[in-house]
Formats: sequence, C-alpha cells, structure tokens
Amino acid sequence: MPEPLRFSAHARRRMASRGITETEVVEAVERPETTYRAKDDPSRLVILRRTVAGRRLKVVVPAVDRCVVITVADRDGER
Repeated sequence: MPEPLRFSAHARRRMASRGITETEVVEAVERPETTYRAKDDPSRLVILRRTVAGRRLKVVVPAVDRCVVITVADRDGER
C-alpha cells in the first residue's frame, strides 16, 4: 500500500483558494499524464494531469519523495 500524501501548508492554501480537492491531487500523483524536473529547481518534480472534470492540474513534489505535495496549481488559471 503506498504511503499517503502529505500536504505542505502552502499546498493546502493553494488548493483551498483554487478549489482543488485532495482526491484530484492524489489522482494526479498516482496516475500522472506528464512528469518532468522543474527547470528552476531540478530537485522538484512537476506532475501534470487533467481531472475527470477537465481541469488541468500541476502538482509539484520533491523528486526524491512524491509523498509530499509542495504546491498545486490549476494550469487553466495560469497566465
């Protein structure tokens, strides 16, 4: 059984302000569509996934420990 995700306080604030659920984040981490190292910080991994509702999420985790969520964004809301 995989270790449960832990969310940083920053990630929790971003999720609340953007209306992103834990379930959506868990699905993204467990079944990513795309992953890559963050260009500005290669110690972080960027995970991309479209939710069932069609939202495009970006989840950032440490590259060595995918069980800690650093931040979450709705890519449709990024400019």
